[in-house]
Amino acid sequence: MIVGLVIYFFIDSGFKTPWDEQIFFYLNGSLQEGRTIWNNYWAFTNSKIFDNLSGLFLGSLCLWYVLLNRENSFQERLARIFLLVIAVVITMIIISRGFELYYHQSPSQVLTPFININDLVSWIEVKTGTRKSFPSDHAAISFISVIFMWRYLGISYGILVSVFALINASPRLVGGGHWFGDVAIGGIFLAIMVTIWMIYTPMLNVMRKFVCWVFSREPLTSLSENWK
Repeated sequence: MIVGLVIYFFIDSGFKTPWDEQIFFYLNGSLQEGRTIWNNYWAFTNSKIFDNLSGLFLGSLCLWYVLLNRENSFQERLARIFLLVIAVVITMIIISRGFELYYHQSPSQVLTPFININDLVSWIEVKTGTRKSFPSDHAAISFISVIFMWRYLGISYGILVSVFALINASPRLVGGGHWFGDVAIGGIFLAIMVTIWMIYTPMLNVMRKFVCWVFSREPLTSLSENWK
């Protein structure tokens, strides 16, 4: 029902909010000649290098939790991380397949004036637009991680990933790759829908049984004992 309501109210507007254009002009307009640190920061956070580092950060955080957090058993920790990974995979499939034929140009391609960050920095070239900006995969993955880590990993992980999510979801808004609606309606809403489905179904119990089955055999049994 919630999915239907969101589609009903936003599909005619191209899944945009009334504030999309104002937010774009305000954020993109902050890129100006002479703001060297500011411009370079947004250039870096819009790059593939930053995307790779973001993935490495989330992966390292999950590995840290599995190996070093001893509040729950090793198998329970592993089951929770598997659930998060499956949620991310499902989200990427929904975005790549479910919106494969949905063309939704980013603001950099339809609005003027547009300040191209590539004109302000010379050491790196970044992608500033796309024909398929909805939904934001960066926002969806970031906020899925936020919800899962607040619920299953604890407050410290939740706070850390909440800050990360804001840092990871905002660069495309400044660079012109996404509308605000791509993040708020697409990314966050999709993250909520997927995590609700994963949390309020027996998926975690399925993961627990799967992990227990895998680690019921040597040498994996001894390995799990060492990481309790």
